[in-house]
Amino acid sequence: MDRAFSVFTWIAQDWQEIAKYKPANSVGRPCVYRSKTATKTQAAPPQGQPSNTKPLPGQRSDNERGGQTISFNQHGHLKANNGLRLRYYSSSSWVASVEESDTSTSPDDPYTVSSQGLLGLNNPSLGLSSGGIDSFVQSNQVDRLISWYSQYCHFWFPVVDVAEIMTSLQDLRNQKTSSPGATAIISALCYAASCSVSASNNAEPLSSIPSSSWRNVASQLLFDSGYPSRPNLNTIRAAFLLAAPSMAEGVFHPDPGPICVLVRAAQSLGLHREPMSFQLSAHEAVLSRILWWSIRGLDTSYAVAHALPPLIHPTTTDVQMIDCEDKVERKLLKTIIRTGLLISSTFHNIYGVRQPTFNDVQRLDEESEKVSTEEVSDSQHPGMTALERFVAMSRRMCCCKMLFILHQPYLRTPQWPQSSRIKALNACQDYIGGFLTGVTDHALSPYRWVLEHFDVIHPCAILLQDLIQHPGSLESDTLRNIVETCFSTFSKVSHPDWARLERLRSKAWAANCWNVGEQTDLALPEGDVSLADWDPLFASFIWEELLT
Repeated sequence: MDRAFSVFTWIAQDWQEIAKYKPANSVGRPCVYRSKTATKTQAAPPQGQPSNTKPLPGQRSDNERGGQTISFNQHGHLKANNGLRLRYYSSSSWVASVEESDTSTSPDDPYTVSSQGLLGLNNPSLGLSSGGIDSFVQSNQVDRLISWYSQYCHFWFPVVDVAEIMTSLQDLRNQKTSSPGATAIISALCYAASCSVSASNNAEPLSSIPSSSWRNVASQLLFDSGYPSRPNLNTIRAAFLLAAPSMAEGVFHPDPGPICVLVRAAQSLGLHREPMSFQLSAHEAVLSRILWWSIRGLDTSYAVAHALPPLIHPTTTDVQMIDCEDKVERKLLKTIIRTGLLISSTFHNIYGVRQPTFNDVQRLDEESEKVSTEEVSDSQHPGMTALERFVAMSRRMCCCKMLFILHQPYLRTPQWPQSSRIKALNACQDYIGGFLTGVTDHALSPYRWVLEHFDVIHPCAILLQDLIQHPGSLESDTLRNIVETCFSTFSKVSHPDWARLERLRSKAWAANCWNVGEQTDLALPEGDVSLADWDPLFASFIWEELLT
């Protein structure tokens, strides 16, 4: 009893006092008391090596190996088999709720979510029988639309091999075995081409089927092909083309479903990993990289448009940069990639949860200037075709967008570097100039649908906000002329948001005491308005001062 009482007394004492006592136990060995940190579970020693001993010759201690990379030699379950790409994971829990909801959907349950809803499908059940699919495949309208896509859309979305698509189409027409999801990607191409034809105001209709019908057909065939629970390269490409309209900015009630599911389906297929890790052919690796980088570009553009964090974090992918090979569409995609990477970095360092520093802004400014200089330096040369001129213009606009997104917070906080004002204004003016060229040049009309993926309202609103906060500046007359040109070209015609932007212009004109003449509709509206009412990214910037 006395011995037990003394043990409990020791436990209650301070560790430093306990360390003074080393009584012998029943077998004659001394009892040693270690601190808490020293009693943590350690890794089992290598086989054949006794515990509590020094490392064997040639081995290093854990402290010495602290910075050494541990190689798992594990790339997932992705394999190439008969030209098909299998799933990256053996199972993916993210689609479990989708599959369960498809089997247990109740029409009376208002909270039921199906994969159809996640895909953004309004009416996926069109009753396409095998005869209907055969009629769709045999239609000569398909050939005309794919040809249009190849000529006027492929440089913007080079996610498919048009020759392979035509081969799949011929196999379907000859009732031969085709690759999985072939009908889905063919119909999605027709949908994109149909939208492009409509935007170009082409005098000769290529299809009697409206764009909405092509989209519904593509959506049903995509769903019938097992997407997203069983994705393959064709269904990923089809889903990308159906989700691409979300890249267009200015949508105030976006549907994030198609893009979120697309990113997850692409990752479950292993597209976020470097394709050469899986012993794919050089041709397959190139197509895989192009598809992944296109999806990343879609994710970044969507994040900018709606002030949402990008879904894809740069540390979760190791896909290499694409090789341009002097191809015009590859050069444009590389510009989109490089500017998108810097915009993503801007999101994390400037618009993220961590308060930015002047060093962050300076570093991003230097990187953006470097990217802009390198990407624009080879974008012009004499004797350019209409496509080459449009691509050069698009590359410049991508760089301008990168610059004014980085520098526009000068309007939000007086602590922002003052040099950002001129850089942002110059980028907005160059961007608007390129957009106006794309609209007014008749030779570029076939590319009007691609131009719609850019947003001229954002830079125009930045100029108006500057006129409000810097009335009577040296640049005010130039900015006024640019704004008036934008409104006379686009107002109430190409985009309904121009009518809403009229309120911001009214405030800018009043701030500068400009005579609006007979335009009595420009009276200052009730209530305050600012760039934040039109630009959610600008509204999300909350820092009042920077750290040194």
